[in-house]
Amino acid sequence: MKTFRYVAAGAAALAMTAGVATGAQGAAAAGGSATPTPRSIVAEQFTLRLASNPNQVANVRGGGTADGVPIIQYPLSNTANERWELDAAGGSYYRLKSVSSGKCLNVLGGGTANGTQIIQYTCGTADNELWRFVPTGIGYQLVVKSSNKCLNVAGGVGVGNNLIQFDCIAQGAPNDVWLPVWEPNNR
Repeated sequence: MKTFRYVAAGAAALAMTAGVATGAQGAAAAGGSATPTPRSIVAEQFTLRLASNPNQVANVRGGGTADGVPIIQYPLSNTANERWELDAAGGSYYRLKSVSSGKCLNVLGGGTANGTQIIQYTCGTADNELWRFVPTGIGYQLVVKSSNKCLNVAGGVGVGNNLIQFDCIAQGAPNDVWLPVWEPNNR
């Protein structure tokens, strides 16, 4: 029996552990030890799912690879344009890099106003691509360093809605609390 435990984003080391448990009967029959052998694997990819509806994810619209492609809410489809990799930037901040394009989650133009579009853009060192995970309710708010605003679904939860930055809601809202879920590596 396999047991998976997802490790929350924001930890110093982000990994998924898998243990294989064997009962004493199975081990004895195989002539081996009754002690299970734990295995660990490095989790490199994750989806950002809405805590209010985990079948909805942050998605690079249309699988685009150019700078400026909007990030939207979309149903989980297990494609590369909804998978992300973390790149530690120091000080509890991370870059979220799209698996499909290699570009980073970015606040358009470094804007600080509510409603500013979230796009993908060539990764660099600017504060508008640095995010921290803040535990909120059953998930996390993703807070961008440049404005201290949260990753949010424009107009509330809705398929195809753009992701924007918006003032963080203290206890979280259905459109600004996310679940980082480690996924099998498809490479």
